[in-house]
Amino acid sequence: MVEQAVPVRDPTASSTGQLATGAGWLDLHFEAERPEYQAIVREAGFRPGWHVLDAGCGSGGFLPLLAELVGPTGRLTALDLAPDNVAIAGARAVSLRLAAPVQADVGSVTALPYPDDAFDGLWCAAVLQYLTDDELATALAEFRRVVRPGGLIAIKDGDGTVMRFASVDLSRWWRLRAALARTGSPRERGALRGPELRGFLRRAGLTEIRLRTTLVERWAPYAPVEREFLGTLISTFARLAQSTDLPDSDRREWERLRDTGDAILDDPDHFYREGHVLAVGRVPVPDDQAAPG
Repeated sequence: MVEQAVPVRDPTASSTGQLATGAGWLDLHFEAERPEYQAIVREAGFRPGWHVLDAGCGSGGFLPLLAELVGPTGRLTALDLAPDNVAIAGARAVSLRLAAPVQADVGSVTALPYPDDAFDGLWCAAVLQYLTDDELATALAEFRRVVRPGGLIAIKDGDGTVMRFASVDLSRWWRLRAALARTGSPRERGALRGPELRGFLRRAGLTEIRLRTTLVERWAPYAPVEREFLGTLISTFARLAQSTDLPDSDRREWERLRDTGDAILDDPDHFYREGHVLAVGRVPVPDDQAAPG
């Protein structure tokens, strides 16, 4: 018999109610994977002097490095749907005295509150996975609208197809992902869509498109921030399991994993793996604006 459970608001959410969008969670995830995240941003191709939009800035974790890349002659605009995240990102930009000025705004990536050609580049990290395919197409059209011809659009999203915990049996893990997909959550589709972003960028009319996946692996013994991150991640999936149509035996096993997290993470052979996709495209320059050959 499969027992239906009542969904519970996840403590990792921001004021939008979206899972894993709260500042505490975003900061923890960033610190646990800082080396990979920093390498991905540097690979995007932003240049000194550029005005770059961080579309879906969250708590502002990427702002310091973006500011370093554009330098004192550049500037940043940070936008997020959650007013609480915008307040934190704006305050951090001031307190950290970043290398470039930052403006922080509340808004949606599917209806950007900026004029055409307002930016030289756009960065969007861990946002588009929350959108349906149609909403993603709308967001990309908005990105192309606000970035000048010749400018860059860089998207970092997860690739849930490579996520794995050593402590979770693979069949049980994929039953959970399938059960979450049956709830109709766009995020479950989005979490598996990363490798497809190349096609979405092409259909949005971008050129010079490139896509690469960065594999993140962490092995025991874990650093304190990695341990906290993994414990929170396992607890989050355990909570999600209680609101799906999984068999009772699976839900009990997720509860056991949550309740014995310390012992699990102490296993010297424990590991965690996930992937991040970076997809970059250039806004085409119309023929009548192209430099003579």
